[in-house]
Amino acid sequence: MFRLSLRLKLTMLYTGVLCLALALFALAIIFTAGRILYRDVDAGISSTAASVVRSVAVRQSPFSLQEITLPNINVFATPDTYLQVVDSRGLTISRSDNLGRQYLPLSEDTLQAAGQNKAFYETVRAGTQSIRVYNVPLSVDGRLIGILQVGRTLATVDLLLDKIRLIVFTGGAATVFIAGLLGWFLARAALHPVERISRTALSIREGGDLSKRIDYSGPQDELGRMVNTLNNMFGRLEVMYNRLQESYDLQRRFVSDASHELRTPLTTIRGNTEFLLQLPNLETETAREAMEDIAGEARRLTRLLDHMLALARADAGFEMEKHLVPVDELWPEIARQARFWAGGRVLDLSCQLPAGKQVATNADYLSQLVFILLDNALKYSLPDTGVELAMEENPPGWLALTVADRGPGIAPGDESLIFNRFYRGEEARPREGSGLGLAIARWIAEQHQGNIQAANRPGGGSIFTVRLPLAKS
Repeated sequence: MFRLSLRLKLTMLYTGVLCLALALFALAIIFTAGRILYRDVDAGISSTAASVVRSVAVRQSPFSLQEITLPNINVFATPDTYLQVVDSRGLTISRSDNLGRQYLPLSEDTLQAAGQNKAFYETVRAGTQSIRVYNVPLSVDGRLIGILQVGRTLATVDLLLDKIRLIVFTGGAATVFIAGLLGWFLARAALHPVERISRTALSIREGGDLSKRIDYSGPQDELGRMVNTLNNMFGRLEVMYNRLQESYDLQRRFVSDASHELRTPLTTIRGNTEFLLQLPNLETETAREAMEDIAGEARRLTRLLDHMLALARADAGFEMEKHLVPVDELWPEIARQARFWAGGRVLDLSCQLPAGKQVATNADYLSQLVFILLDNALKYSLPDTGVELAMEENPPGWLALTVADRGPGIAPGDESLIFNRFYRGEEARPREGSGLGLAIARWIAEQHQGNIQAANRPGGGSIFTVRLPLAKS
């Protein structure tokens, strides 16, 4: 129900209310028509019974049925009106000829009710039809002598009521159907401005053009006021977005320019310092230590600027260029660089990927991703433990590159937070780092249409898994 369109909901609501109103109206008509028809039947048989009673002659003599002289009741009978006279014991004395060999039903309850010397109506069944019977007690000096029964079949009334029901329900169904169609078109016409508003808002969302406005020339009713409100809101959003875009562009240009401008002097400082450190005749150990500190800080600033430059490119929507590279060629280069980065640390390398597999990648950025993960693993590993670098196909169709260590692991709940910019967990805060490496690693993985995940290893340590889609062969 919640997934239906507003137009269909309004049509269903309108049709449902109309159905309820027509159903109540139909019930009222049928009930009223039935009351009127049954009342006419009762009035007819009551009038016939009164005419018969007026024609009855009563003699003042001992109480017996013979003291009452009955008229010819066939005179009062009609094709659908039947007359019958019974004595106080229920024995038939006289009946109209149109009854043929049948009798009007008579029960003990009817005899007992007639004993109260009051006329009453009842509906009885005679074969397959219903008959409305008016019972009139015949008495002399308060003693029941007999009962006059005047009955009329209800077949005509029932047939007429059936026709009324058919007409009412058929007409009601046709009315609901026509009203439903009209309601559909009316709802469509009424909601057309809303659909135009929705399309305009959708085009703004998809195209990002906040200069668009909703074109509305109707009256200033609820829809008109809503259109004005939305247009004003779009105007304010456009102004705010332009301001934010200008600020963002300035910030991005500043980061990019600062990264480029600072990189050159840092490279110079680093190169000269490392050159001086290679000279054998530095005068004092203090000077050597100072030069080593300068070189270390220069390397750290260079890495930071490289990270800032990479993130600036990511924010600018940079799309790296990728080429299909056989894994057989990719893995040896990754393993060679990993051994260089590891220095003298223990490094366990493993490649279990079948031959012939290819992956669309940018080798330079993929190397940067592996360096970031290896640098973290080596940084947090215990001195007497090694780092594991493995590559396999898991699940089928995906290249899984894992880097695992035996360090302190990841704090519970930080598995996804560590990929945010500048986020540093409790274990990372005392150590050197900018908090940007894993954010760059995630961006590189996403640029390869893949993903990166972090988890704790059983027995201690952490494992980072990068999954990249393999090219279809």
